[in-house]
Amino acid sequence: MRKVVPALAIVIALASCGDTPTSEDFTSTDNSSTTPKTVSRGENLFKQNCRVCHTPEKALTGPALKGVLARWDNDTARVRAFIKNSAKLIREGDPRAVQVYNDWNKVSMTPMTHLSDEQIDLIIEYIETPVN
Repeated sequence: MRKVVPALAIVIALASCGDTPTSEDFTSTDNSSTTPKTVSRGENLFKQNCRVCHTPEKALTGPALKGVLARWDNDTARVRAFIKNSAKLIREGDPRAVQVYNDWNKVSMTPMTHLSDEQIDLIIEYIETPVN
């Protein structure tokens, strides 16, 4: 019993330190401008979903993401569709999707179907916000 109690305390302490997303990570009450809280949610979402393959400033497994909207002619709907299912856009012949696919050795982006449009918007807002 003596060994169980300290072990349980350690497990509880570690579990409480995780990056578990909260409802605040997925909702925004201020879409009119970039606020520190909005950027924080976007940063958290980026870290949870994107940073394995991307950074804002330099290419990794995937392209650098800063300027993504401009590269997609500011078409947020197409960017969202690509993030959620790049293979579908490639099959449909979307010129930008095909170009990205070809530029990155014909490897499709991992589908991010679990992300809502609002979450993707928060990630893009984080990526496009200048670092102070």
